[in-house]
Amino acid sequence: MMINSPVQQIKERLSIEEIVSSYIKLEKAGANFKARCPFHNEKTPSFFVSPDRASYYCFGCGAKGDIFSFIEEFEGLDFKGALKILAERAGIPLVQYSKEKEGEKEKLYRAMEEATKFFEKNLAENKKILEYLKSRGLEEKTIGDFKIGFSLLDWRTLFEYLKSKGFSDKEIELAGLVKKTEKGFYDRFRGRIMFPISDSSGRIIAFSGRIFEDDGKSAKYLNSPDTPIFSKSAVLYGLDKAKESIRKNNFSILVEGQMDLILSHQAGFRNTVATSGTLTQIGQALMLLPGPAKLLFLSVWM
Repeated sequence: MMINSPVQQIKERLSIEEIVSSYIKLEKAGANFKARCPFHNEKTPSFFVSPDRASYYCFGCGAKGDIFSFIEEFEGLDFKGALKILAERAGIPLVQYSKEKEGEKEKLYRAMEEATKFFEKNLAENKKILEYLKSRGLEEKTIGDFKIGFSLLDWRTLFEYLKSKGFSDKEIELAGLVKKTEKGFYDRFRGRIMFPISDSSGRIIAFSGRIFEDDGKSAKYLNSPDTPIFSKSAVLYGLDKAKESIRKNNFSILVEGQMDLILSHQAGFRNTVATSGTLTQIGQALMLLPGPAKLLFLSVWM
């Protein structure tokens, strides 16, 4: 490994005990630290952190690794997601990957970012939608912070925009942004207020779209399908913005739906997360929350 690589620079700036202790409580144990393992249930601490080796090991479940593998496992991210979190924490700038060296997932992440910008631009140009969001209590800063957008009531505007940005038909379809028929591709989201869904590192991986003008035939909410970068059962909406507050307060408020969450954050309850309302997701929320955080289910009708 090159001595000046971002990975090496991050390891030089961030110690294993600093990173792990920001997620779980560590106790001094000689030259090391110990804690109850965050990766399996136990009453007696068997999870040890070694500053000298810059690593951790659990004698109970065998979990082991460095700061990168800890973030990957704890946050449920791939290596590049962990790299993004740790680079930001260490103040290390990451060089942008070249398009020629992009893997499939990186292209999908980039497609989602471009789609988000497209939807945001549509919203900025549509005063009627903006006024509706403000009438629901949202402030302009909040709309920007959550990157809320709008998909035009048209069949191929997003598809054509992404094609102009160099994405292939296959990539746009894999990202869950279009559907394919015998006549070609058409936009999955049309005439909807768009809420980007991010992973815990802040990368946009999916969308939830709320219909603006009900035609009596379409579902009120339409979500992205499962894709190579998105699994509905493995994501809590807003966790990327809520996780620090959850760790600080040691509990989280669980609501149903994007508007409930956004208004909660705007009101200062930043430890709020949201599901799409299924019992399965509510049960899995406990497993997705950082550390030993408690969960408070709050039903809000907006």
